[in-house]
Amino acid sequence: MNRRVLSSMIVLAILATLSVVCVNCHKDTIAPSIYFLAKDGVNIDRKGDTTVLLYTKYVDPGCYVEDNASASENIEVTSDLETVLPIERKVASHIGEIKKTGDYKITYTATDEAGNPGTKSKIISCRNVSDMYAGRYWTEREEAIGGGVSDICNPARYYSNITASPSVAGRIRFSKVALHEYNGQKVSFKVDADLYSPELSPRTRSDQVGFLGTAADKEVAFYNGMSYEAAVDSVRLNYVYLQIPTQEYTAYTESDAAVSDYTVRIQGRLEGGLPKSKIVYNERGVMLYIVLELSITVNNQAIQNYIETYKAE
Repeated sequence: MNRRVLSSMIVLAILATLSVVCVNCHKDTIAPSIYFLAKDGVNIDRKGDTTVLLYTKYVDPGCYVEDNASASENIEVTSDLETVLPIERKVASHIGEIKKTGDYKITYTATDEAGNPGTKSKIISCRNVSDMYAGRYWTEREEAIGGGVSDICNPARYYSNITASPSVAGRIRFSKVALHEYNGQKVSFKVDADLYSPELSPRTRSDQVGFLGTAADKEVAFYNGMSYEAAVDSVRLNYVYLQIPTQEYTAYTESDAAVSDYTVRIQGRLEGGLPKSKIVYNERGVMLYIVLELSITVNNQAIQNYIETYKAE
């Protein structure tokens, strides 16, 4: 081979190698950075987490992304929000609203033009306005009027938990009501109660938002557009009554095992059309206690004026 030709080939090979090395030296390996936006969709959200109310829609304000090489408009941004959040898709009046309380981790992915993926997560917390009543209480039972022979009528003091419903706005559950003995073991009943306002609640209950709808539309929660804190304040001021519709329960033992042959029929007592069960606050807005006034029928034995008082531990 001609020596000049061979020399030229060697030079070209060296140049090609240098070219490859140069390209590799400048290859983009840095992923984009993701910054969550506040509700206004403009400013950066420094908190990173969001609290929304049960049966309202979550409007994603989006995020701002930047990269060392790609322009922001050329960065692809995706999230798993639609698959992670439990969104109502069947009930027409609530389509798109979050239908279950909980903390949901939403992950956003930003991919630049070089294929580098950057990820960042935020927590979306869905809360029931009745969450503020959840906790452990000690309970006092007064002797029922016209007591009878059942020990369900005897005074008693014990501990009970109150929980907020994960799927019905404004509903709370009393996990242990009317604790007494049956066949040598301690048994009690569970009772559901809905927050109610005589001035603001609709005349009939919604399966989704209880009595927290508006007089004009029972399916539209009064707190639509409010922050969680504002909604809680409004509930504390206005929704102090507890609507307890007729419900039937099997008795449960202390270990939460069902007693299939022992059932109860419970309903909240009314006076002048208003529930007698209610949440009592002092003049500073501090909750003092919750009182349940019920009519109970246990295995065909009627107790017309059953009263229990719950005080936070």
